[in-house]
Amino acid sequence: MTRSRHLVAGLLLAAALLGGFSWWVLAAKPPAKTAVRSVQCYKAEAPVDCFLAAAKGRLAGVADPNERAEALVELLYALAGTQGQDEVLLKEALDLTFDAAVKPIRQMDLLYAIDLYGSAGESLPPQTFSAAVGRFVKLAGELKGADLVELHLGACAIVGWDEPFRERWLPFAQAVCTPERLEAMATDGVVQGALVLAMMPVAMTLHEEWEGFAAMAARGLAWLEQAEKLAAKSKEREEHEFVAFMGVLMHSLNALCLDAFERADDAGGEAEQALRALRRLEKRFGLSAKSVPLRRQVVEILFRVERAAEAKKLLREMLARVDADPKGRQLPAAEQVAVLALAARLEHDERAAREGGECRPEGTISI
Repeated sequence: MTRSRHLVAGLLLAAALLGGFSWWVLAAKPPAKTAVRSVQCYKAEAPVDCFLAAAKGRLAGVADPNERAEALVELLYALAGTQGQDEVLLKEALDLTFDAAVKPIRQMDLLYAIDLYGSAGESLPPQTFSAAVGRFVKLAGELKGADLVELHLGACAIVGWDEPFRERWLPFAQAVCTPERLEAMATDGVVQGALVLAMMPVAMTLHEEWEGFAAMAARGLAWLEQAEKLAAKSKEREEHEFVAFMGVLMHSLNALCLDAFERADDAGGEAEQALRALRRLEKRFGLSAKSVPLRRQVVEILFRVERAAEAKKLLREMLARVDADPKGRQLPAAEQVAVLALAARLEHDERAAREGGECRPEGTISI
């Protein structure tokens, strides 16, 4: 597989839908005000450090343990990908993996991020990998329904991690994100069924089954087409939001899969469809807490298919919204952290590509 980018942001949004709360009204205390407007970080002497500092500043406004866990996942992933270190954040993440107030799925996300952070900086022992795998196995035997779907969603999301991290976890993803396991999960309701449908092409891709991918992608897109027709006739905004979310998720994942099969033109077409799904949502609700998680996902996939100029425009608009809302009244502080962490990662990747260098963590670990 060729280089692919991180899509955990969009998949965490799916987790929010599964978790039964409205992801656009997360509560947060006012964060500490940053001294520099984030959009000015591009002109800073060390723009990556500037974005990371701004992200850490916004973290001060995230009070809820689950939201804080999600923000720490984004920060640790960004630190891993940019060769950064922050032992204070690492300690808090480790503590939250044992905090009863944090949902098991969020703890699993933290364990993934902790391992990647440690593997990139060699600051943690190799046992972080086995600890995460052990927690997954335990949860897979305990969770049911929506939680079990979400657990596998996180594992399938490995297909979208940055290449060195994905390669480290690829054998694990191949072992647990399989068509057989996904089909065997009992699902209840449209949301769970749709998420499993979105994961099926990924499972086929992880096992390099082109015909299986093509069939599952066509099946998913047929469902999406029908869902979009039904939503167009509905006056319920929740239906419009969910269908837009599924459009971005399905098209983004399909684009990653097509890129893995080295079908660049088709991957670009799916990225365009993801952007159109986002635009339909933003036409109704504007650039807001409803659309920013999806916009982050679209930015990543546009960078992946080499539409960097368009992706940067979308990202700069989000950064402007972050700067305009220092107290997190419109855009929750946890989401602001995610936007700033994304900016740091992408800026680092662009600079590394120009300079011809890249940081790679330890090699793949088999299980």
